[in-house]
Amino acid sequence: MSGMIEKFQRMMARGAKTGRRASDIDPAALLPRAPRKIDLRAARKMVAGKSVLVTGAGGTIGSELCRQIVSFDPAHLTLVDNAEFALYQIDLELKEAGHGGVIASDLTDVCRKEHLNRVFDRAMPDVVLHAAAFKHVPIVEENRCAGAMTNVLGAKTVFDAAIEHEADSVVFISTDKAVNPTSFMGATKRIAELYAQALDVAQNETRFVTVRFGNVLGSTGSVVPLFRRQIENGGPVTVTHPEIIRYFMTTREAVQLVLLAASLDVAEETIVTHDGRVFVLDMGDPVKILDFAKRMIEAYGLNPGKDIEIKFTGLRPGEKLFEEIFLDSDALIKTGAEGVLLASPAMIDLPLLNPRLSDVIEAAQSGEQGVLDEAVHHLVPEFVAHKDAARAPNQSNR
Repeated sequence: MSGMIEKFQRMMARGAKTGRRASDIDPAALLPRAPRKIDLRAARKMVAGKSVLVTGAGGTIGSELCRQIVSFDPAHLTLVDNAEFALYQIDLELKEAGHGGVIASDLTDVCRKEHLNRVFDRAMPDVVLHAAAFKHVPIVEENRCAGAMTNVLGAKTVFDAAIEHEADSVVFISTDKAVNPTSFMGATKRIAELYAQALDVAQNETRFVTVRFGNVLGSTGSVVPLFRRQIENGGPVTVTHPEIIRYFMTTREAVQLVLLAASLDVAEETIVTHDGRVFVLDMGDPVKILDFAKRMIEAYGLNPGKDIEIKFTGLRPGEKLFEEIFLDSDALIKTGAEGVLLASPAMIDLPLLNPRLSDVIEAAQSGEQGVLDEAVHHLVPEFVAHKDAARAPNQSNR
């Protein structure tokens, strides 16, 4: 034991000689491109003087949405989350920044229709941003009924409440894992996308926009805090597979692009479209996780493989080697806004979708995982339960 401690002390001393500490390391600097400079005037126009509601407000994306939205002078901002401490943190942060007069925090589960409707009754939001979700692939893979409850029923409850309360627009935060999903989490997010698309086409009052993107640096459960902790503990740094790659973006840039995509109709001052729009954020080239791990170790002034071991642990259930942001069949359209593309995924009309959606929700509520898997597969045929996650990528998506 004393030998291990001495080794770690030597490594940390070596890191100290470089002048690098954990707090000095900016993971964004390890990415192959710099964040974009984004014009957010249209986003400001979309929320200024409006009542805005954000679900999942205590999460990585939700909290950053709240920080940026509150700077655009909304009349009111409602923060919704079912995690007390996460909600407390963003509530306190915004109040300390001087925004206490316009925010309200509601500790509410988006699956509880009666509770959520009371929140909507109070807030009467013009703009709803739905970021609440269970997102960790291996956890949702092992807890499918709970995943479907939050990611499918929760989304449905929020979307239905927005229509009932005549919100102007709903922005749904989706994921690249909804494309050709091998994970149950990705399949549930695709179902929520389908419902948002169907609702958008079926009525002309509330506009629904879906925005897909990949991983954000530093989010809860992401590789950055994991690698940082492993390096500071002396290793090993764990990578699931030597060839695994992911798309990465800073949280700030991702949220700015979400707001930009959501406000494109506002920017163009056109008649609001109801065509089930799904926007895809251009996240640049994918990053090899192994290379990112090596760069992060080097940022501490240490040598990968010598000072810090890198260990391969194998793909986790539902995990892909390569994420896909769009399908080959998608006709991607440039929007005129740098970093935002418009996809054209398949849609299901609401009358056909509703009974299948009910099957998913009923199976999740009953806890019948086998029935749930079948119901999800019926809606998202690409998803097959327990299928090998190591799918080869389409060359055009690399």
